[in-house]
Amino acid sequence: ETGTGKELIAHFIHLASRRNNQAFIRINCGALSETILESELFGHEKGAFTGASKERRGVFEIANKGSLFLDEVGDASLATQVKLLRVIESGEYMRVGGEEIRKTNTRIISATNIDLKEAVEQKQFREDLYYRLNVLQLEIPPLRERHQDIISIAEYFLRKMNPTYVLSEETKRLLMQHDWP
Repeated sequence: ETGTGKELIAHFIHLASRRNNQAFIRINCGALSETILESELFGHEKGAFTGASKERRGVFEIANKGSLFLDEVGDASLATQVKLLRVIESGEYMRVGGEEIRKTNTRIISATNIDLKEAVEQKQFREDLYYRLNVLQLEIPPLRERHQDIISIAEYFLRKMNPTYVLSEETKRLLMQHDWP
């Protein structure tokens, strides 16, 4: 679900890995149109489309030897999914408007708040890409299912804002009673 900390966990995985001294790049696939997402991922050549006034590296090039977090990957178009699958399988891609095959060695961490199995059944997500991305699956429950974390999280942010403040028992009780939608 949105707000469960998917990006924080992806960043932690990156920091705990041997790639931690390389780039960690985040892309929200649901926030970008198909054309912009493709350009962000793979880069583009000068003149590839209206407004492409100069060559631009994509995140696969920038994150080479590092990690790329694809948030809301379930929102990527089927055309973009084909290109993602090629990168995962071969490490190869081309910039938008380009003719040169480029290589990357990028760890991909992906997340989505949709049920990808259902999206595969409805032909809205490629089955082969689903299995390539689903090597290790972590389910992050929403805060309303993790009541034991509520006070710790609140105290963390309170210390960060002002270390002299403490949560009153009344505040703790109110936080625990909230439904955290």
